[in-house]
Amino acid sequence: MADFFNMGGYAFYVWGSFGITALVVVAEIWQVRIQRREILRNLLNETDSQPNSTHP
Repeated sequence: MADFFNMGGYAFYVWGSFGITALVVVAEIWQVRIQRREILRNLLNETDSQPNSTHP
């Protein structure tokens, strides 16, 4: 098991790469959720501010 985690002497590079990748994925998901929330809020504000009109 120790050999697996050591990765033949490249453990720092391998596990560091996995860690950075996981961090970037989490940051991307977080950013998309914030943007989605902001877009939905803007759409709701936009539809609330428009007067009720009927289209012919």
